[in-house]
Amino acid sequence: MPSTQLLLRFGDLTIDLERYQVLLGGEPVMLPYRDYALLVYLATRPGQPVPKRRLLEEGLGRHDPGGLRTVDERIRYLKHTLERGGRSFIEPVGEGAYRFALSPPVTPN
Repeated sequence: MPSTQLLLRFGDLTIDLERYQVLLGGEPVMLPYRDYALLVYLATRPGQPVPKRRLLEEGLGRHDPGGLRTVDERIRYLKHTLERGGRSFIEPVGEGAYRFALSPPVTPN
């Protein structure tokens, strides 16, 4: 029986949840696992502001109190890696949260 692929699509960004793969413009983007997990956490909540504390604990799986800077660093890395050529996927919301900026993902039937 063929497996059902679960894909999140936002413009030319595709996140393949089954294969743990990110494609940008059809080309694979290599991300460390924690950055991939953070991207998936945000992308499955498009438009929803997510506090840095929740991104740290649930997105990155860390619980250290000084780790909020880690969230900013990982978000900066994701933005640098994914937001080329006028693309914009992740945006800050005030001082304490981020959100995935695009409309809900398109998933195959």
